[in-house]
Amino acid sequence: MAPNQTTKETTNSAPPSANGPGSAPASDKKTAASRRRLIVLILLLLLAAWLGAGYWYDTKQFLSTDDAFIGGNQVQIGAQVSGQILTAPLKNNSFVHKGEVLFTLDATPFRAAVAAARAGVATAERQQHAAEAAIVTAQAALQQQQANARSTHDHLNRLLQMRTRQFVSAQELDDARAAYAVAEAAVNQASAALAQAKVTAGKPGEENDRIQAARAQLAQAEYALGQTEVRAPMSGILANYAIMPGQPIAADQPQFVIVAAQGVWVDANFKETDLAGIHVGAPAEITSDIYPGRVIKGKVLSIAAGAGTAFSLLPPQNATGNWVKVTQRVPVRIVLDQAPDAPRLPIGTSTTTRIQRVDHPIGYWQSLLAVLGLPVAGTNRSAHAPTT
Repeated sequence: MAPNQTTKETTNSAPPSANGPGSAPASDKKTAASRRRLIVLILLLLLAAWLGAGYWYDTKQFLSTDDAFIGGNQVQIGAQVSGQILTAPLKNNSFVHKGEVLFTLDATPFRAAVAAARAGVATAERQQHAAEAAIVTAQAALQQQQANARSTHDHLNRLLQMRTRQFVSAQELDDARAAYAVAEAAVNQASAALAQAKVTAGKPGEENDRIQAARAQLAQAEYALGQTEVRAPMSGILANYAIMPGQPIAADQPQFVIVAAQGVWVDANFKETDLAGIHVGAPAEITSDIYPGRVIKGKVLSIAAGAGTAFSLLPPQNATGNWVKVTQRVPVRIVLDQAPDAPRLPIGTSTTTRIQRVDHPIGYWQSLLAVLGLPVAGTNRSAHAPTT
């Protein structure tokens, strides 16, 4: 009986078959893991397809470049007269308003020039009064000589009448003729003196040339005095403001710059192969590293008439045998929207710029959305067409 019992125990202790009920949990785990991997793979493929479609949409509907820089109006500031700086109350990179005093010059010599010019006007007026008085005197002298000439002429006529009756001697007649000749000469001399007095006096009153010249010198001196106080021609930010009191400056020499606070633009250099998709008025988007994640709206203002190299001092000459074609870049100016909360963009800083294309039909996804009757941004091409 012992051997049989041993065999039974051995049989009962044998491992379960693979096809038994104990193998079901392991198989289910493998199936679930496979399903999870498949789902993850499908999600990754969908994500890749979504990203690829987005990239395709972006490249089809937008032209982009990072060769773009902020530009703006800037005015070089200097004095229109030479002098020594008296006050320089501002600091570099500070904001100034239109009409604010930027610096002043020592006005002492200019005030002296104004005083001298005023004295010159007074002198010219006195000279004019004297010249006009000389004209009156010359006119009186001429009238006196004319009266004397008429008197001698009448006396000569009486003597000639008496001469016919032998009442006057020849000597008396000769003396009368000589007196009349002298009187006529005196009249001519007085007339010449009057003409000379009129020439010397010139135009009468305030229209006189001497007075006008003196007043012009006074106006010039007063203008120069006014230029000793230099004011801001526009609101903006000071750049390179390094002047100091006591510093001499020359006329018409720039000392610093004012950068306009508003009205900045972007000069984006696009490849010549992209120009077919850029029209004036096309919407644009600007991003700057100064404000990460913020998109600034704008539109195309103008397209340059030539590539940047065409306007250089020495344009390249490509009439050579070893010429290699290089894609040129053409500046496109983009004006930014003047939003109330628009950020300040320093000129010269780089940006990433993209412009919505207007030379291609709407993309696949836009077509699909349009078929479904859903609104699509940027599909109204007529709104972006340039005006004529």
